[in-house]
Amino acid sequence: MKNAVINTYYIDSVGRTATKTDPAALPAIKHENDYIWLQLNFAATEVKQILQSLNINELNIHALTKAESRPRVAVSNDELLLIVRGINKIKGEKPENMISVRILATRNLLISCQKKTLTSIQNLLADIEQGNPPLSTGDFIVRLNERIVINMGDTMENIEERAIAMEERVMDDTRNDYKPDLHHLRRQIIQLKRFLIPQRDALTKLQLDKTNWMTPKQQIRLREVSDHLLRYLEVLDASRDLATVSMDTITQRQNEQLNKRMYLLSIIAALFLPLTFFTGLFGVNLSGIPMAKSPYAFAAFVLTLFLIILLMLWFFRKNRWL
Repeated sequence: MKNAVINTYYIDSVGRTATKTDPAALPAIKHENDYIWLQLNFAATEVKQILQSLNINELNIHALTKAESRPRVAVSNDELLLIVRGINKIKGEKPENMISVRILATRNLLISCQKKTLTSIQNLLADIEQGNPPLSTGDFIVRLNERIVINMGDTMENIEERAIAMEERVMDDTRNDYKPDLHHLRRQIIQLKRFLIPQRDALTKLQLDKTNWMTPKQQIRLREVSDHLLRYLEVLDASRDLATVSMDTITQRQNEQLNKRMYLLSIIAALFLPLTFFTGLFGVNLSGIPMAKSPYAFAAFVLTLFLIILLMLWFFRKNRWL
């Protein structure tokens, strides 16, 4: 159990205090809005046994402990299952590899499951240590989602700035060596949207499918969180469009360069085509070739080829092919 349980707190909503407690012997609830927060590591093997001992049904146990999950919500009158993801701020890891936190909440019990450290959960733990705990399970869920969205700010700002800077560099610089950076940016945006779109939908559904213990004020705060998340999705869409424009510009520029080179090669090939014809014609080993025995024959032949080149160049210029 030691590896499975990260923290266990009894939150006194009246005294506004949080007390660590023994997960093996959870205390009785004293006041209506008091609750117990059980923070678990779902990668530990003992987690399923702990959840079964709390009479959690198998469907919820599976949702809380499965290896991969996408944001979603399931609501009944007294029970809420919420799966959300936050930006990965672990040193050395990519922000887009978002960290999952799964929550099963009733009025008096809140179970959160995670595998890696999530900054938003650490923020709530810091609030508890400073004597400012969430005073209800509804307040906990709202605060968690507020912190998740707030902690996305730096990453979203970085993506937007990179997209704008990349677009400006591509427009001002004729080099085409920005493709790897653009591919990385677009990949990061796709990975973030993969989780943020269902997370927005989950928060929207949570506002519609209300529990009997979330207050109207908490619903309004959730709406603000959802709106903030929607603005971040708009930032990602705009950044993706800028990256697409930059990629199209590079591709168009490369195509133009290729066309110019192919055009030049075509002109050179056209110039040498009649020359090749005449050299092939006069190079055959047959009698009757004009001026075959004249000492000026070679010079006359070269001069004729040179005149043909000049004639072709004049023809190309006249038709604006050059």
